[in-house]
Amino acid sequence: MSISVYSGELSTRTVIDGIKKIKAAFPNLPPDFYDILSDRIKENGFSDMRFVNAINHVIDTCKYPTPTIADFIGYDKQIKLYSYDEMLVKINFAGNSVSFPWDNYKPVKFMDREKLVWVHNDDIRKYKLKIYER
Repeated sequence: MSISVYSGELSTRTVIDGIKKIKAAFPNLPPDFYDILSDRIKENGFSDMRFVNAINHVIDTCKYPTPTIADFIGYDKQIKLYSYDEMLVKINFAGNSVSFPWDNYKPVKFMDREKLVWVHNDDIRKYKLKIYER
């Protein structure tokens, strides 16, 4: 199980500013590229932050003269979620190791999920998630 770290809406202003930035970085893209990109980011449920981060990522990493729409659409950051049963398996594999899984993962309640999931402490800190307290 995993979940995107991005949530929220995609505003028209962000799309306009993003396309302007893409045009400046990749001036040889055909004009209809931007119409298709706009459609695809909306259909794929992008948020403002995901679109901005996708643009920056493509600008920083594009190895060819021009990017593809898939380069933008494929960008996402996911948090790995573990169920209680998966945590028990981790404990089984950890055995007598120095790093015990319960020390590195904490329970988190995501959105409207009824069951708790466990998330690595680094992701909890990085994405400012709230640890479930009984």
